[in-house]
Formats: sequence, C-alpha cells, structure tokens
Amino acid sequence: MSLPQQPLSRHDALQYDDDGGLLDAVVPFLREGAAAGDSVVLICRPDNAARLRDAMGPDRVAELPREDVYGGTVGAMNAYRELVARERERGCERVRVVTEIDFGPKPSGQWEWARFDAALGQALTSYPVWNLCLYDRRRVPADILRAGESSHSHLLADGGRVPSAGYTDALTLLGEARMRWPDPLEDSPPRLDVTGPHDLAALRAAVEQALLRDGFAAYAVQGFMLAVSEVATNAILHGVAPVRVRLWSDARRALCAVSDGGTCFSPYSGYLPTDREVGAGGMGLWLARQMSDDLTVDAADGGCVVRLGLNG
Repeated sequence: MSLPQQPLSRHDALQYDDDGGLLDAVVPFLREGAAAGDSVVLICRPDNAARLRDAMGPDRVAELPREDVYGGTVGAMNAYRELVARERERGCERVRVVTEIDFGPKPSGQWEWARFDAALGQALTSYPVWNLCLYDRRRVPADILRAGESSHSHLLADGGRVPSAGYTDALTLLGEARMRWPDPLEDSPPRLDVTGPHDLAALRAAVEQALLRDGFAAYAVQGFMLAVSEVATNAILHGVAPVRVRLWSDARRALCAVSDGGTCFSPYSGYLPTDREVGAGGMGLWLARQMSDDLTVDAADGGCVVRLGLNG
C-alpha cells in the first residue's frame, strides 16, 4: 500500500500573543526544515527576525527585508515566485518561508493585504513552498485575524499543526463579501457618475480633475486615472451594457467603482500578469492593481463590480 503523497505547497498561519509564543512555535518549524535540507527564509519584522536568527544559532537562515517584499500586492506575489525559483536553482527541493505582513493602520489597506494572503495560497499551489504567516494578536485587528483563519488551511496551535475551522478555499473566499471593507464613501453621492462611457480620454480627464481639486498628489492621480481607464476598457470590451463608472472622494481617500452587467471574472484576477491559472483577466487588472492602493472584484447584482481605492 502506497502512502498518501504530501501536498507540494502548504500555507499555514500562526497567531501569537507574545515573543515566547512566537519562538516556541516557529523555532521548531525552522529547525525541522533545516534538518530536512529545506531552504529557510525569514520575511519578518526586524525585531522578530533577530529573535529567530538568534534562536536558530548555527543553522542557516536567509532573510529578505520585509519592506523590499511588501511594497505592493502584485510586487509581493512576484517576489515570492522569484524567491522560490532562486532557491530551486541553488538545489533546494523545498522552501520554508516565515513571513509577517505589515497590514498598516488603514482599514482599506488591511483588507487589501488580507486578500493578498488568501491569494498567496492560490498562487503558490504548484510551488514547493511551505509558507507560515505570522499574525501578532497585539497588533493585528480582530477582523483581520478572523480573515487569516479563513485564508489558511492550517494553524500552528497548542504545539502542533491543526486544521483551521474557518478555512475557505482562496477563490471562494476572495469573492465573498466578508473579505471586502465596506467603504463609507459609498454612503455619499458620487462626485462623478457616468453610464455608458464612450470617450475614455474624457473619462480620464474628469477623474484627474476631480482628484486634483481634492488635493491628491499629481503622481498618485496619474496612476489611479490610468487604473480606472484600464478597468473601464475591460468592461466596455468584455462586459455587458450598461457600463457605469462612479467616483467618490473626500480628500483623504478616493474610490472608483466600475460596473457592468456581464458575467464576472475571478476575484483572483490581476495578481499575476495574465491569470493563466484561472483562465480570466489579461493585463488590465494586473496593471490596475499596481496603480491603485486596493482593488476588489465583486460578482453582485447580476453583474460585475471592480472597486479601486486611492489613499490620500
């Protein structure tokens, strides 16, 4: 009788309360990997990386500066793939990564990174990587902790690896309302409301003028304007009429919703350049994710809504 084959990738999480709990859970994980010949990599807060390096002693641990990896969700996804490719070229059959996302202080950004963590599990499915995501209960909001329980199949808890009771597969989870921050801007009348846009140059100009008047930095407005244009182009070319573009802004944050009546594509779209893994998308959403601070895809009301956020 053959033994069941181990999964190629694993995407686990650890929620910890103090430094001792972190070391008790993570050091055995790292030592086990080093003993097995895995490449062991840290992408953590500097203080936690130092604690783990000291605890590991002579065992080899590589480290990537967290700020170099987590500049944006698309860049971080690419950094992971490059990391695994480099380690495999060095002859390592498997990579163990201990990572700690900086969720930041703004709810919109926190949810963007929570969605990224779910998407990461999908992106690494075919890669030989065991990813352990750290969640510091002293710093991470309760709703993001719950999102982490949903996006990871297993948790390190009570001295072992246990199934997460709240786990939902990534493609389903990313499409659920609980993974979207209910932006309060949508409770107010939009600054711009265009149905059936045909002149994309005029649309870009209207978005640009509205945001510049509200005091957003010109360089940020340029990127956001192009992101809106990419998504609107997708809706016009591939969606179903009516296409509608709405823009809200309060000088601290802008939100643009592009909707159409067609069948929605995967909420995972845009994390990778062509989304070949899920057969949807193209380059437009991949570019739009890089030119906005957060982006969600929502199959709602019989159509598709893409929301793009910009923080002031």
